[in-house]
Amino acid sequence: MNEPKILIRYKSHYENELKNSLSSVDSQAYSMLRYCMGWEDIKGDLIDSHSGKGLRPSLCLFVSDATGTRLHLAAKVATSIELIHNFSLVHDEIQDLDEMRHHRPTLWTIWGKGKSLIAGNLMQIAAHNTINLIDFGDESSKISISNMLSKACIQMLEGQNLDLLFEKKDSIELEDYLHMISLKTGALLRASLNLGAVLNVKDTNIKNAIDQAGKALGYAFQIRDDILGVWGTEDITGKPVGADIRRKKKSLPIVHAMGCDSGKYANQLKEIYSNADISDAGVDQVLEIMKTLKTREYAEGLTEKYLQSALISFKESKVNKLFQDDFQELIEFLATRNY
Repeated sequence: MNEPKILIRYKSHYENELKNSLSSVDSQAYSMLRYCMGWEDIKGDLIDSHSGKGLRPSLCLFVSDATGTRLHLAAKVATSIELIHNFSLVHDEIQDLDEMRHHRPTLWTIWGKGKSLIAGNLMQIAAHNTINLIDFGDESSKISISNMLSKACIQMLEGQNLDLLFEKKDSIELEDYLHMISLKTGALLRASLNLGAVLNVKDTNIKNAIDQAGKALGYAFQIRDDILGVWGTEDITGKPVGADIRRKKKSLPIVHAMGCDSGKYANQLKEIYSNADISDAGVDQVLEIMKTLKTREYAEGLTEKYLQSALISFKESKVNKLFQDDFQELIEFLATRNY
């Protein structure tokens, strides 16, 4: 699967800024951050490792490029966004006890939970420091951008807290799930687009169109993640099939399966999820129920619905057609991505 232009074109812009922000300090804590980003191995030696898609900083730079010319400032804002994203990943890995990310051991499995929490906190502070050091030409722009990033960060943490609370519940409604992912995943994705526009756009209608595109994109991205969390291929995602089932995550597939049937299937699912641990046989049973209920087809349909909504909203921003075409290419990639 070829990566869309948006994820390629802006990579050097934000990666250079990221390396500048994390490479100047020689300490174990910063070495952990560079390991997290895929630049160093456990010993601190330089490597060239896979460090994620870079969707959020790429979206920020893309929208900035589509609406104006101040890419040098947007690159620094995009750097802050990516640092916030990685701070959340470090903490998520500890909370979910994930042992691998991008086929590499996670921070806490190497340095322990305590040091990894400190590293995550340091990543967040580095993000806000990056904003504070930008010369926007006026203080009001800096305050506005800082506030937008802080708000997105707070919402993201609220969503993560809901996600953890939902794991303890027998079942949740679709509306509750959508609210949770609008915060956990949607807040920072939405902010990525909005922060790309804030330096250039004054027109309220254009701002609203970009905001709505970001909102829909957040839903679609997390639902696709949920699909991969159940049916993803282990050699690509680094996680076994049914990983989210085993962890009792209230992701969209289980929300759908528990909610669309009040008879024997719902009872079977609740019985499986009531066990302290879900066995391989239990995972297989859940997968079979989901197959019967066409849960995967439902999730893929919902992903497509939100992606198309994002595309329609972005077209309403009236940016140049070349940028609209690039956004459509990204939408097509996100609809079928397998990592």
